[in-house]
Amino acid sequence: MTDEELLRAVKAAAGQDVAPPGLGERVVEGVANRTRLEALLRTPRIGNWRPALAAAVALGIAASAWLWARAPKPTPHIVAETSAAAESRPSASAAPVVDPCRARVSAAGKSPVIDDFEDGDDALTPLEDRAGFWRWVRESDAPGTAPALLPVPRPDAGARSRLALHVKGGELQDWGATMEVNFRPPCYDASRYAGIVVSARGPGRVYVSLREVGVIPVFEGGSCQRDCYNSHVAKLELGREWRTYDLRWAQLRQRGAGKPPLDASRLHSIAVLIRPEDTPYDVWLDDVRFLEAK
Repeated sequence: MTDEELLRAVKAAAGQDVAPPGLGERVVEGVANRTRLEALLRTPRIGNWRPALAAAVALGIAASAWLWARAPKPTPHIVAETSAAAESRPSASAAPVVDPCRARVSAAGKSPVIDDFEDGDDALTPLEDRAGFWRWVRESDAPGTAPALLPVPRPDAGARSRLALHVKGGELQDWGATMEVNFRPPCYDASRYAGIVVSARGPGRVYVSLREVGVIPVFEGGSCQRDCYNSHVAKLELGREWRTYDLRWAQLRQRGAGKPPLDASRLHSIAVLIRPEDTPYDVWLDDVRFLEAK
């Protein structure tokens, strides 16, 4: 069978269907294999087997082309869908997300101290059933390796406050670093309070972040499936002297227009974020507490 006869056979077998991508390359590869086999068939050892073997090769190529041409085609709306759209659409087969706030712990609104660091450990002050541990997370840390963040003596230590958190480092290039604490269980109701209070010194700038369970991914104890980590933040311009910042819930906002206010009844964690543009950095943090309602 000549090459022209082979191609006619492929066309007849495929009918009017549109061949899927890669068919042409496979046919060319098959013809090349056939050519190599015919070169072998020219040796005397093959004898009268040559016509039969050549016909078998041609028949195999035609049959394969027919199967490829008849293969099911993808539907147009799936082909046109972008990866971003696919990621934003919940999977039909995904298990339903369990609301972490079914095990919510509520503050009574009478003991506002979150941590004054005077006990010297990394745990929150155990008031109103609050629990959690401070850690120091940097862009260079591998997942799950962030070190515990322990208080150190303040350089201006007095009778009222001896210890505070202190972080210092060079330039960062990706997302930065953060001092953070996750509530345990991962949903704390602080709605009886009016906001949060922190004492800090720089120089530089930091962002205080209150994270709801709705912005934390499921694998980190939250309920977020898209647009995660868009927490409510407030910018603090620090100075070389200690300053106390009172932040009401309405002052903490998410990125983007039209975003809802912070739901203080569904808190997952508290963070003080240092962004790359604010590095190198030398930040002190002390006396973290809730702002009492009046």
